[in-house]
Amino acid sequence: MDADTQALVDRRSGELVQWHIYWTTPALIVALFMAGFAAAVGHHLFYMHLNGKPATEQLKMVRYGTALAFFVKSTLVGTVIMCNRQRIWYTFRRKAMTINGIDGLFSATEDPTQFFLNWEMIRNGKLATLMAACTWESTYDFRDMSKFWQKSLNFYNTTEPAEEERRDGDEYSAATGGGNFFDYYDQPSKNARRLAFSSVYMQKPQPRENASTVFCGSGWNCTYTISFVGPGYQCEDVDDTDESNAPFALSGLAPNGSLVYNADVDQGDYGYQDPVNGTGSLGVFENEPNLWIGYAINTSEPYSYDEEPEYKAKWGNVHEPKIFKCVMQYTKYTFNMSYNPRQSATRWKREFLRPVIGDHPIEPQKNVEEYKVTASFHTLGSLLRRFLRGKIEKQKILITYSDLSETRLVNSSTSYPLVDLKTGHLIIRANSLIEIQDLFEDILITLLNDANLVVVQTQEVPCTKSRTMMVYVYYKRSLWIGYAIVIAITFAFILVGAWSLHMNGVASDVLFSRIMATTRNPTLDHLSVGACLGGDPFPKELAKTKLRFGVLLEDDPREGPLGKVEHCCFGTMGETKEIVKGGTYAGLREHRIDA
Repeated sequence: MDADTQALVDRRSGELVQWHIYWTTPALIVALFMAGFAAAVGHHLFYMHLNGKPATEQLKMVRYGTALAFFVKSTLVGTVIMCNRQRIWYTFRRKAMTINGIDGLFSATEDPTQFFLNWEMIRNGKLATLMAACTWESTYDFRDMSKFWQKSLNFYNTTEPAEEERRDGDEYSAATGGGNFFDYYDQPSKNARRLAFSSVYMQKPQPRENASTVFCGSGWNCTYTISFVGPGYQCEDVDDTDESNAPFALSGLAPNGSLVYNADVDQGDYGYQDPVNGTGSLGVFENEPNLWIGYAINTSEPYSYDEEPEYKAKWGNVHEPKIFKCVMQYTKYTFNMSYNPRQSATRWKREFLRPVIGDHPIEPQKNVEEYKVTASFHTLGSLLRRFLRGKIEKQKILITYSDLSETRLVNSSTSYPLVDLKTGHLIIRANSLIEIQDLFEDILITLLNDANLVVVQTQEVPCTKSRTMMVYVYYKRSLWIGYAIVIAITFAFILVGAWSLHMNGVASDVLFSRIMATTRNPTLDHLSVGACLGGDPFPKELAKTKLRFGVLLEDDPREGPLGKVEHCCFGTMGETKEIVKGGTYAGLREHRIDA
């Protein structure tokens, strides 16, 4: 030996083993387990924080979650590996294993092929192997310029104020009934026509542009309920006793007559107002026209040729004539408005209160507010009546003299009116169903399209908001089932590691230094002849040699003040005995003698 090595050997020759569990190994085992458990809880809290929130920055959030999961895995696996190292030394002391089996236990945590190729490792080190395997409108005054941006459903005419009123500059407004001049109704405004026609031709209420954003907020859907009083038509069938009051006879309808539709909707209508000769009744609403509607239903049942040859030849199928009458009423509506994101309106309730014009006429000078409400209702009614008036007649073919054919109230495939215009109830087969009342309500809902209409009134109502969006959803059970199993197994292995530490009396490892110190045995030197490079393939005969970690049996071990001083190392079964915890162990006998 060189001088330095010899001096080191001389200093070490009198050392004895220390039965002591150094604190770093237990501390690292506990620290790794606690860090893993804390990361699992942190993973849970992170996902709880994201649960239900908009799924923004998804890639970043997934990375955070994955990092936490890998940290939990790494720390718990590290815990198991450290406990596994204590267990394999416990196994080596009690069972003789081939060198191949010993290799398997040392490398199983890093080389998964050992679980399939090294059955001796599994047979003799079951628990250690398992541990390794587990690491993987009404008051509006158009003269008020401050309100000029508002729009009316009606056009009005006005009388001129008296000479003395003009001379005195009297500001007493016709809008409130003051002075000797007044406003009176003329016709529906262009805005009213635009809104009504768009509703009819679009065959649904025309929604306001960006309605969902206006009413719900950007990116939101919402539903709310509105209630208001407006015009409505109450319709009733005309039976045989009331037929005499109708402006046309039932006999004019198919099959006796040639008409499949006939409507008289202008009786008593507000007509031309003569400001020169009609001062006393100028602008007075004396009544609101009723809707008289007659139509014939094609039942699709053939006429009998023997009994009704004329009907059979002209109509083919049995036709049933009907007449109904509709009166305009003050009507209380309740609508559920939904923006999802398109607008839809569902009527929940419709309650008829009283006729718009009762026994007394509505005059423009006596009650201006009531007059303007009546004018607005009349405008909406007149716009509906524009589409209803006229007739549909069958000559050789069906010929329409009514704008009804431009609406949903006519079956587009047959050109017949729908089966029940009054109620929309299904009597016979039809391609679509709509009632006059629904068509009128579509026009009313379309008024919401223009927020500047005087007739529109803002309401504050409860609103339920929602939006469809990608959100994070956290299923706690899925995370904690896996974590609970892993944490429980790791904790069990900590107990195994603690027991192994206790029984071993020391904390060890699988580092080169530990292997070097435990393989100092002359027998191993002789067995390893020709394999000192440690290269593959390892000699098969040597791989099958069984070794265990025990006390080397030596001839005549020297007695000293501390008793027999023996040596611990890997050796064959015949040359080793079991290590006794607390025993006095040192180096090989020949080195002790030299020392």
